[in-house]
Amino acid sequence: MRSLIIVLLVFCGNISTAQTISGKVGDKSGEPVALANIYLEDSKKGTTTGKDGKYILRNIKRGSYQLVISAMGYKTIKKGITISKDQIINVTLGESKDQLDEILIVDTQTGLTRKTPYNVSTISMQGIENKGNPNGMMGSLRELPGLYGAEFGQGIIKPFIRGLGFSRVVTIYQGNKLENHQWGADHGLGINDLGVKRVEVVKGPASVLYGSGALGGVLLVKDEDNFMNSEKITGSIGSTYNSVSRGIRTYASAGKSFKNDLFFAVDMAMENHADYQNGDQRIIGNSRFNSKSLRLHSGVKKENFENKLAFTYNDQDLGIIHDEEMLPSESLATTPNDRKMQLPFQEVSDYLFSYNQETKNEQFETSLHISRHFNERREIESARELIDLGLKQNHTFFNARLSLPNGKIKHSFGVQGSFVKTKNFENSEDFLIPDAGVFESGIYYLASASLDSWYVQGALRYDYRQVTADATAAYLIADEFILPGNPENRKLIREFGGLTGSLGATKTFNNQQQLKLNFSTGFRAPDLAELFSNGPHPGTNRFEKGNDTFGREQSYQVDATYSFRKNKFQANVSVFGNLVENYIFFTASLEQPPENNQEIWSYLQTNTGFYGMEFDVKYNWLNENRLETSVSGAFVRARDLDARENLSFIPPDNFNLKATYYALSDKSMTIFSRLRIISDQNKTGLNEEKTPGYTLLNLGVNKKFRFGKNSLDAGFTIHNALDKTYVDHMSLLRAFNVSSPGRNIMLNLKYDF
Repeated sequence: MRSLIIVLLVFCGNISTAQTISGKVGDKSGEPVALANIYLEDSKKGTTTGKDGKYILRNIKRGSYQLVISAMGYKTIKKGITISKDQIINVTLGESKDQLDEILIVDTQTGLTRKTPYNVSTISMQGIENKGNPNGMMGSLRELPGLYGAEFGQGIIKPFIRGLGFSRVVTIYQGNKLENHQWGADHGLGINDLGVKRVEVVKGPASVLYGSGALGGVLLVKDEDNFMNSEKITGSIGSTYNSVSRGIRTYASAGKSFKNDLFFAVDMAMENHADYQNGDQRIIGNSRFNSKSLRLHSGVKKENFENKLAFTYNDQDLGIIHDEEMLPSESLATTPNDRKMQLPFQEVSDYLFSYNQETKNEQFETSLHISRHFNERREIESARELIDLGLKQNHTFFNARLSLPNGKIKHSFGVQGSFVKTKNFENSEDFLIPDAGVFESGIYYLASASLDSWYVQGALRYDYRQVTADATAAYLIADEFILPGNPENRKLIREFGGLTGSLGATKTFNNQQQLKLNFSTGFRAPDLAELFSNGPHPGTNRFEKGNDTFGREQSYQVDATYSFRKNKFQANVSVFGNLVENYIFFTASLEQPPENNQEIWSYLQTNTGFYGMEFDVKYNWLNENRLETSVSGAFVRARDLDARENLSFIPPDNFNLKATYYALSDKSMTIFSRLRIISDQNKTGLNEEKTPGYTLLNLGVNKKFRFGKNSLDAGFTIHNALDKTYVDHMSLLRAFNVSSPGRNIMLNLKYDF
C-alpha cells in the first residue's frame, strides 16, 4: 500500500496542463445519448458519455485529428478537427438504419475488443429497473440468452453460462479475479450492483486470457465512471422497496474530476430484507438477509496515462433456508416483518484493495493490475456464540500486459498470477476442508490482424498451478481430520499445468451483417472442496468427500455467431458445441457414516459433451423507434459420455419476450412488459427428478423528471405479476420443494445531481 501511494504522488507531481475537448452528445429530439463512444482516431484517446450525454477528453496535444462518435442505434460520425486551444464540440446523432453495434474495448486488462471472435454480450446496470433487485446483478444478468442462475434463496445466485457454472465461470470485479465464491454451491459472489456501469459477458472458454476457471465464460464487471466527465460533484442518491420481502435498499454515489486530472468517487449502500413470500403467500422461513457496502475510487486520468486505486467493503448476513422448511412443523418462519438473524445463517465479509494502471504510447500500450482480497465466512448453526464452519481467505492477484498495436499484426503479451491462502477458524465446530495454499501463474500471447473484411485473432497460454493442503494445525489434529492417503507429515501437494489456446475470425460483410467463428480451449483445476473435502457441511445433512487424484477439467468448444441489422430490425444467433474432459460432479452415495446418520456425498469425474443455441431478435416500431420489441431464448443439452445419460443440473430451455414503449414527446416515460418462459426440464440426469416449467410476467413504468441539470427517476415494477408459485430446476433447494418468491412490487426513486 505504501508503494502505491508513492506511485500516485510521483505521477501527480508530473501533471501538466493541455487542451481539452468537451461537449454533449444528443439525438435529434434533443435528448442526451448515454454511453456514446468518443475517441480520437489513431491516438488511442477516448471516453464515453455520461447519463447526461456529456463528455471530456483531457490533455490533448495540439494538432489535427479525426473525432469519432458512435453509439448503439445511431449513425457513426467522423469529423476532422484542429486543436490549438480548449474546444466545446456538441454532436447530434441520427438514427442508424443498418449499422452494427461496436464498443471499442471490452477489457483493458487483456486488450480484448468488440471485434473479437468471442461471443460477447453487454447489459447496462444503469436503468432504474435494475436498481435494488433482491437477487443483485444476477437478477438482471440471467435474462441474457445463454446465461442462467442457480438460486439458494434470495441474495445468493450463482451464474451459469451455456450449462457450466459454479467455479467454471470467472468473475472479474474491480480488476480482481474473484475466488471467494468457490467454496460451495450455497456461497454467492459477494458483490452487488453498487457503482457498476455495465457487465460484459464472455460466453465460452476464455482460459487463454483469464486462466483456470474460465471454462464456461467470464463476467467482466465495469465500474461507473460518469464523474470523470465533470469537474463538478456529480452523483446520485436513491432507495428501493421490495414488497415480497419488505426489503429496503438505500444507496448514494458521488464523484468529481479535477483540472489537474485527479478524480475521486465514493459509493455507499445499505440493504435489509425480511423473509420472502411465495405465490401462495407462505413465508419462506430464514430467507432474510442484509448487507452493507462501501466503495472508494481515486486516481489520475491523462491522455496517455490512467491509474485507479480502489477499495470495496461488503458485509452480508444471509439466512440459511433449512432442508425441512416446507414441513409446517419445521418451518423457521416468524412474523412477516421480522428481520433479526436467526439460526442458521452466514456472516460474510469482503475487503478488496486494487490498483489499475494503463499507459499508451505511439509504439506500445501497457496494463497493470494488482489486488488483495480478504474474505471471511462464518456459518453459524447450533448457537450464536459458536462457529460451525469458518473459513478465511487471502487472495493476491496480479495481471500485466504489453501490447504492440502498430503493424499488420497486433501483438499482446501477458502474465497473470494468484496467491491464495485459505485457513479455517480454529474455534470452528466442524472442518470441511484442510488449510491450504494455492499458487497459480500463467503467461499468454494474443495476436490479431485485420485483413480487408476479416479480423483474425489467435492466442496461446501456459498455466501452472500448485495446491498445498495442510492439516498440521492443532485444531485439525484434534478433529482427526484426515487427508487422502493419510500422509505422515499431514501435507499434500498437487500440481496442475498445461496449454490452452484459441483461434477465431470475424467476417464483416457490410454494415449490416457479421459472422464470428471461434475455436477455444479452457481448463479448470479442481477446487479445494473437490480435492480435499472430508467432513460434515453445516446447514445441510451431507458428509462431503473429495478426491485428490482428480485431473484438471479440459474443454474444447466451437461456436459461431451471426449478427444482422437492417432498418429497424436486428438479430443475433449463436450455436456452440463443447467437449469437457474430466468434468467433476457432485452426487449422493449409498453409504452412511454410523455416528451421525448423515448422507455421504462424493465428487466424481467423467467426460461430457454440451451443445446449444442462443438467439436474440429485436424490432423497433413507430416513429422515433418509440416501441421496441424483442424475443430471445436459449437451450443447452449436456450428456455424460461415459455413462451415456443426461448430465444433471442443466438449465431448462428458456425464452424472454419484451416490449418497451417510450412515451411523451421527450421519451421521458418508459412503459415495459417482460414475459419469461421456462420450459419443463425432462432431460434429467443421475439422481434427478423432472421439474415443471413456469411463466413469469413482469410489468413496469419509469418516469424521469428534469430539474435543470438534475433529474429524478421514479420506477414502479411488478415482478411475477401473476403471483406464480414455482420451483426452478436450477434452485439448490429444489430437492426440498422450497418455492421461489411470489409477486414483488418494486418501487424505485433515484435523484441524479
